[in-house]
Amino acid sequence: ALIATFSDGVRTQLANGQALKEAQCSCGANGMCRHRVMLVLSYQRLCATTQSTEKEEEWDPAIWLEELATLPDATRKRAQALVAKGITIELFCTPGEIPSARLPMSDVRFYSRSSIRFARCDCIEGTLCEHVVLAVQAFVQAKAQQAELTHLIWQMRSEHVTSSNDPFANDEGNACRQYVQQLSQALWLGGISQPLIHYEAAFSRAQQAAERCNWRWVSESLRQLRASVDAFHARASHYHAGECLRQLAALNSRLNCAQEMARRDSIGEVPPVPWRTVVGSGIAGEAKLDHLRLVSLGMRCWQDIEHYGLRIW
Repeated sequence: ALIATFSDGVRTQLANGQALKEAQCSCGANGMCRHRVMLVLSYQRLCATTQSTEKEEEWDPAIWLEELATLPDATRKRAQALVAKGITIELFCTPGEIPSARLPMSDVRFYSRSSIRFARCDCIEGTLCEHVVLAVQAFVQAKAQQAELTHLIWQMRSEHVTSSNDPFANDEGNACRQYVQQLSQALWLGGISQPLIHYEAAFSRAQQAAERCNWRWVSESLRQLRASVDAFHARASHYHAGECLRQLAALNSRLNCAQEMARRDSIGEVPPVPWRTVVGSGIAGEAKLDHLRLVSLGMRCWQDIEHYGLRIW
């Protein structure tokens, strides 16, 4: 067993074959706690002095594929559904650091390079979830093409997702772009000080079109822009003209960027970021995350003509 004793008297013990969440800790926390995480990190740092960098770089996540195939069917089906949407995963594998994968709504970290049981996800499942499955598959596929990768954005492929897809080739995508352009033109020409009725319909059309396309980042950008415009009219203390201008400029830029990424992909050039990532295609609006004991870093009070509010970091 691996045992750690902390300066505050807390004692943490991890037995052989146990998952990190199952480790015994005298702090009284149920499930994951800082002592369990520090136990693993301290052990890794201790072992780093006796292991060469060459050995660390030999990590092969393919050894876990057979074990992942034994996971429940529901977990593997959820993973396949995300692949079918063309999910993009950002991979980090710097020598001497913890390999990790950043998915649109959660992060996966591999605290052990020999056991998948120590893979940790931000989602409510915590480990051995569909996100861990996707992270392993992405690493295996990426390492097959770039064995010594340290940082890579990898798009999962399936027979339902072709690389030559144009986001604006169908009626829904084209309509979304047109409605966003109409809204932008109305705001650029008339300004946000004009009565709400002048661009209420344009906001509604653009928002509905983005939701029909299931482009999460476009619809969220529209919501943020609308919130800034409403804050201006409500004379809210948290309104910032520069932020509103940035949101308006970024809205059109996002769609133009998606068009360019799709064009590069269609001619066989690898785009810096897949267009689906730019628009947030198929990304869920919310994800259930594991419960953590967060510490507030600060807060800011705000008010408008109707409400008082508080933002906490």
